[in-house]
Amino acid sequence: MKTNNKQGFILSSISYLLVTALDLYLTYLATPNLELEGNPLYNILFFDWRGLILINIIAYAFYLLISYYAFIAYKRPVTNETDLKKYLSYISYGDSEKYSTMMWKLPKFWAPQIACLCWSVAVILPFSRFLIVLVWFFMILDVNAPAFFNLVLMMPMGRIDLVVAILGAWILSFIWILKEFRLNLKNIEEGKKIDK
Repeated sequence: MKTNNKQGFILSSISYLLVTALDLYLTYLATPNLELEGNPLYNILFFDWRGLILINIIAYAFYLLISYYAFIAYKRPVTNETDLKKYLSYISYGDSEKYSTMMWKLPKFWAPQIACLCWSVAVILPFSRFLIVLVWFFMILDVNAPAFFNLVLMMPMGRIDLVVAILGAWILSFIWILKEFRLNLKNIEEGKKIDK
């Protein structure tokens, strides 16, 4: 059964596009010569504005791809399992009795894992990128926010967005599992499931 959440795809795609454009615009206002830019592409690979814009276009195309898969293209496995562990075993290994604690055993079916990762990343990236927008916004307006800036400085290379993206995606993966499991239960209640 296809995911088919066009609203989620549209909302995430527009959100990420807007926050990306805002990030680039505020970066230009704050540091037109990029001397304050913390992006490793600038600091390590010495990208100029054209390079940064090109990388953002490529990143947005990749974002559209993962968002499309997570919200529209992913096909949910069909199962009658009402126990979470058995459900996870079934969608991962094709057998509800092959539960692997913390997924230490590689799955037989990768589509659910890929969909989980794509959904988690697609949901968290607009928020994590917005944190960089806040950094630029506070710098441009000279906002006195020592706690926020100290938190940013504690992050590797000052990239609070990357840390939040990684931690957020990890947390959201559990939410995806529960969301998919509840949708499976709902479909069972509605009599839409078939026998295994």
